[in-house]
Amino acid sequence: MFDRCVVRVHRYAHARTVSWVLVSSFAWMCILSAATLLFATLLGPFGIVMMLPFVMVGSVLLPVCTVGALYAPLAWLWAAVSFPRSAVVRVGGALWIQYPHGRTAFPLASFTGARLSSSGGEVALKTHDGDVIFVRLQDPGDAERLLADIATSRAGGAWCARLYEDAPPPLQGRWLLAIAAAAALVCSLIVDAALALAIGVLAGAAAWGVASVRRRGCAGPRVLAVGTDGLSIQGDVGERFIPFHGIERVDDTGLGVQLALKGGEEVALLIVPPQILRDPQETGLSMALAERRREHLLALLRERIGRGVPEAGGAGVLLERRGRPAPAWRAALRRLVSEAGVDYRTAKLTREQAFAVLEDGAAPAEHRIGAALALSSASDGDTAARVRIAVESCVNRDVRLALEQAAQGEVAEWALEQALSSQDVAEPALVMRSRAPTG
Repeated sequence: MFDRCVVRVHRYAHARTVSWVLVSSFAWMCILSAATLLFATLLGPFGIVMMLPFVMVGSVLLPVCTVGALYAPLAWLWAAVSFPRSAVVRVGGALWIQYPHGRTAFPLASFTGARLSSSGGEVALKTHDGDVIFVRLQDPGDAERLLADIATSRAGGAWCARLYEDAPPPLQGRWLLAIAAAAALVCSLIVDAALALAIGVLAGAAAWGVASVRRRGCAGPRVLAVGTDGLSIQGDVGERFIPFHGIERVDDTGLGVQLALKGGEEVALLIVPPQILRDPQETGLSMALAERRREHLLALLRERIGRGVPEAGGAGVLLERRGRPAPAWRAALRRLVSEAGVDYRTAKLTREQAFAVLEDGAAPAEHRIGAALALSSASDGDTAARVRIAVESCVNRDVRLALEQAAQGEVAEWALEQALSSQDVAEPALVMRSRAPTG
């Protein structure tokens, strides 16, 4: 915790969104106008009739562009003018900024860079969506401690970090303008200026379409989550879970880690943004933040891989389902942890034994779900909080869903079967789970 800090928050994310809407609307208006002019020139009145629906769409975009053009400068000005306020900065499941009359939070994985002011007392933290948080600390040495907390703290029971791709950047906007200008210049030697401009606009739009298709073939923004049971790589196309017992070796690559899976596949995880090495202005604290994340990931993986799957025994035997329906299984487990339902002839499951199984990410999913069902009858807040943390530290989506239901005292048969099947596959490290909900 960092007391008596002076904080300024520049909300550039909202201004960037407004500008994106403005630019997109204006670009589509230009494309529709150019297509209408071209069709009208080539096909005459018949071409105008064909383009009539697109002209109507363009008429709708016109007021959007007008409102955006008026609001975008105000949004950028409002984001740039930020008044310093006294606050308490705390790093926990997120970066919390506690004001006297409220608080705000920023996800830890969203921080992509940091800079130190020339005086050494103010840290500028940058997020991937454009927001910038300026924190003036009492001790200049607190900057390193703040970055260390951001790099190593957990979010929702799991450690998270943003993944990057060491690939060339997509086609930039300036190149699209250059293509459009070149096409218009060449066509102006053959046709009139208006038609040449329309052809140039359509050429730029075609280049943009090709760049968009190529960009879809590349991996989009991804987030790595490390829990007690394994790694989860979450992206736009789905979520991949890799259990710790499916990892054979971990190698340091300088920019991240290389996982050698038992199935023979190798998975590269880049934690350090490659553009930091290419841009001389993005060094210093930005590199320190990325390096700390990489070192922490290496420490987590080397600590947990190679343990294997523990054999069922002791409390695990008592938690087995044994083919019983979910309601009967829940009732039997609750009797095990109930002092009133235990006599000298009945095996007893203590609460700490149930917690030991629930918090063990390498334990079979059936045992962990059973432990959550057994503990769901407890009414004290400490038990509920401990169960919640254990559930959030599970990054296998199917198992986490079943654990969340079990912690509430009920688990659906389909959720239970899906969780158990996620650990029964021959190569669990190679399973890709879609983000689409399962019916």
